[in-house]
Amino acid sequence: MNVTQNHPFAITLDVGTSLVNHTGSWRTVRPEYVHRLPPCNHACPAGEDIQGWLAHAEGGDYEAAWRALVQNNPLPAVMGRVCYHPCEGACNRAQIDSAVGINSVERFLGDLAIEKGWRFDAPPAPSGKKALIVGAGPSGLSAAYHLARLGHAVTIREAGPLPGGMMR
Repeated sequence: MNVTQNHPFAITLDVGTSLVNHTGSWRTVRPEYVHRLPPCNHACPAGEDIQGWLAHAEGGDYEAAWRALVQNNPLPAVMGRVCYHPCEGACNRAQIDSAVGINSVERFLGDLAIEKGWRFDAPPAPSGKKALIVGAGPSGLSAAYHLARLGHAVTIREAGPLPGGMMR
């Protein structure tokens, strides 16, 4: 007689008993959470936390959605217009009905922020570091924004008469 059959089911915790109970070798393995990026976030070239700000927008808290969005992207009204939105191609929702119009929501939030006059959070205390950004196009403005959020003193130099680069 097999020794594992002498134990009541509730106390058979060794792997050998899984063959008797037909539960497989995974019976004693504990689940482990593996953090992975959602497909839309992974596909975003700007590295936005799409699910983070989209959850606020879905709940109707547009200002919180905009604030979460500008943590990674200081120009959502522009990005919502010019981005080729690979995030939508990776959207899981497309397997059910259709992909979420992520760039449309992003553009809406950017336009609403301009209309309502929402302002970026005040920068932190000065870090004592300085940075020079060459070019006041979208990349230069974004770099300056992120450096200023770290408390660095930022100077932008532009060869053209106005900032904005290709956005003008």
